[in-house]
Amino acid sequence: MSTARFVRPLLVFAAAATGAIAASAPPSSWSFHPTLAGRVGYDDNVFLQDRSPLLPGVVSPVPDRAGSWFVRTSATLDATWKVSPALRLDLGYGAELVRYDEFSSENHTDHHLDLGLGGRSGAWSYQFKTSLLVVDGEDTSPVFGHAGGTPAIGGADVRARRDQFNAKLGGNLTRSFDTGFVRAVGNVNAQDFQTKHSAATGYANYVDRSEWTVGLEGGRYVRKDFAVVAGVRAGEQKQADLLGLARNYSNTLTRFLVGVEGRPRSDLQLAILGGPDLRHYSRDVAAGFNRTQSARYLEASATWTPRAADTVTFTAKDYLWLSSGGRCAYQNTAANLKWKHTFNADWSASLAADTQVGDSRDYTVTASQRFDWIYTGVAGVTRNLGTKTKLDLELTREWSDSPIDAKPGREYTHWLASVGVRRVF
Repeated sequence: MSTARFVRPLLVFAAAATGAIAASAPPSSWSFHPTLAGRVGYDDNVFLQDRSPLLPGVVSPVPDRAGSWFVRTSATLDATWKVSPALRLDLGYGAELVRYDEFSSENHTDHHLDLGLGGRSGAWSYQFKTSLLVVDGEDTSPVFGHAGGTPAIGGADVRARRDQFNAKLGGNLTRSFDTGFVRAVGNVNAQDFQTKHSAATGYANYVDRSEWTVGLEGGRYVRKDFAVVAGVRAGEQKQADLLGLARNYSNTLTRFLVGVEGRPRSDLQLAILGGPDLRHYSRDVAAGFNRTQSARYLEASATWTPRAADTVTFTAKDYLWLSSGGRCAYQNTAANLKWKHTFNADWSASLAADTQVGDSRDYTVTASQRFDWIYTGVAGVTRNLGTKTKLDLELTREWSDSPIDAKPGREYTHWLASVGVRRVF
């Protein structure tokens, strides 16, 4: 399906909705924030491939250690309509053009459309967010020529440059009490990969996948602004078939959660929820796979501000997800730790460390098993040129590891350096 068929109706809908609301609202209730941004940099391993022997029968694989300069330019318009504490509407549209000097196949244009709605009235509050992404890129996938297939965890950076449509929707409705709260939650995540499929050796096929969940959560305050939380969610994951073979790991789930959220102290914000998923899979799984079993789930975030100049943030998520390569699921674990220090009104710096793990050993046949690790370190410096312009320099070091032997195509090293400017009008 062409990108234009997605973009046009979405933009028409957004324009119509904005126009209808604006017509009935006082002009003073609207605020608009245009932004222009640009970035130039060098990527020393565009396809995440280190040098190793090619497999026989691979035709036109992506090159090893392929470096290129790149340019990213974007324009964004954010609009906010605030009527009262009970109603706030946020709209945003942005287009980003990404161009590679050496590889035109990696050029792409991203369209972002965001919608947020929220407010509070008495003991009730609500928040809903929608994020739509359309990537106008190549409709053929890369060919990886080394044993092991695609880079670690599917080579997400390379996949993200291909034709696709992604939708994320989430929201909650909360009723507060003196001793706690009750909250209804819902989330949808759908990925429609629009690249062609092929049975050629080394070709990276991407299959559509999606997940929705709904649930109820309840919290009880154990101290001011800090609660113990318990909840239950139900949902479903869907994975499309690959190359006409009816094999996928679509499943329904029931998730039981316990955790904490709020401020245990004035300088620390916490949100932690975890528990088991009870899963029931479709009949199209591999022969001998246990269709009813459990998996672990964890979502966590923390923000620590030991002093005004320093902020430390931590996020983590551990959950069962469906492979974009098709025909299996995997336990996806990701954790990120970031420290930002503000020297003065003009200068700030940050350091971040990120770890991702993709473990499919319990969900696929032996020959296709993965146990991939990706480690990332990022250092950045930001210079404020007045109140509306920022200049930043960022350096990223990434490397991967596969404990499964004889899979060199999954392991790579990667440097990325860039400088960017952002202007808000």
